[in-house]
Amino acid sequence: MKFSIVTISKIKEKYLLDGVNEYSGRIRRYTELTFFPIKEERLTKGAREESILQKEGKRLIEIVPRDGPWVALDRLGKGMSSLQHFEFINAQARKGVKRLTYLIGGPLGLAKEVLDRSDKLLSLSPMTFTHEMTALFLLEQIYRYLNFSAGEKYHK
Repeated sequence: MKFSIVTISKIKEKYLLDGVNEYSGRIRRYTELTFFPIKEERLTKGAREESILQKEGKRLIEIVPRDGPWVALDRLGKGMSSLQHFEFINAQARKGVKRLTYLIGGPLGLAKEVLDRSDKLLSLSPMTFTHEMTALFLLEQIYRYLNFSAGEKYHK
C-alpha cells in the first residue's frame, strides 16, 4: 500500500522536519510516500475563521487526488491503538485499496467540507498537536506498521 500525507502548510520547525525526513526515508524503503503541503491562509486580525477554513478546504479538495480513501485527522475522530490502526490499514488492503491519504489541518483544523468528504476521522490523541507534530507522529505509526508487517523488530 502507498501513503500520502496532506498538511495545511509546510513543516517549518527544523527539529520536526528532521524527524519527518527520517521517518519518510524509513517508510520509502518499504513503499511510496507522497507529501502534499497545501498553502495555508494567514490568520490576520479580523479574519473570519470560517472563511479561512473554507479557502484551505477548497484548495485541498482541488489539489489532492482522490485515488483512495481519505483519513482526516481530527480531535473528534476515532482514537485507535497502534494495533487497531494496523488492522484498519490491513482491512483497506484486503479491500484492494492501493493508497491511503491522511489529511492534517492547520491551526484551525480542517474545513467541514473536507471532513464530510473524508472516509474516516482519526484522532491521534485527545490532546491538540501542531500539524507538524501530527505529521511526525503519524509517520512514526506508518513506519511502525510497515516494519511490523515486514516481520522486522521495531520496538514495541
